[in-house]
Amino acid sequence: MKIRIQDSSVRLRLTLKEVEAFAGEGLVARETQVVAQEGLQGLFRYRLEYAPELAESEVAVEGFCIAVRLCGLDRAELLKPDREGVYIRREWISPEGKTHRFMAFVEKDRPGSTCVKKEQWIYDAPPHGPVETRPIPARDRTYRRSPVTREVER
Repeated sequence: MKIRIQDSSVRLRLTLKEVEAFAGEGLVARETQVVAQEGLQGLFRYRLEYAPELAESEVAVEGFCIAVRLCGLDRAELLKPDREGVYIRREWISPEGKTHRFMAFVEKDRPGSTCVKKEQWIYDAPPHGPVETRPIPARDRTYRRSPVTREVER
């Protein structure tokens, strides 16, 4: 799992193997060791967890850990084979009247962009060896038009 923190956003990118682990165990956690010449200075942790008791997904900061907790609906959306991810958006107005926004992304990882890009998810990215990929299933794009829409198109 990769993490990207930028301004008021957090992005977690998971391989399909990590998505499978999340589906089975309800948790994927990683940590980064910060090491100086004197030795270990500390740990920064980040995790994705399933929280079935939540009505809405949330992000929490617990000491040196960012925890993204997915509710049941967002977990189900993430686990769909053709979906890229889920997104948590928050907005609030401070007492001074300023609008603040925060976003968290939990997405399936893709290989780096190339000119001839195949639509693939990364299945596994071991530290040594080739990256395994899987094709992204086609999305179900069928929909029903209402009688009003058909009338306008004529």
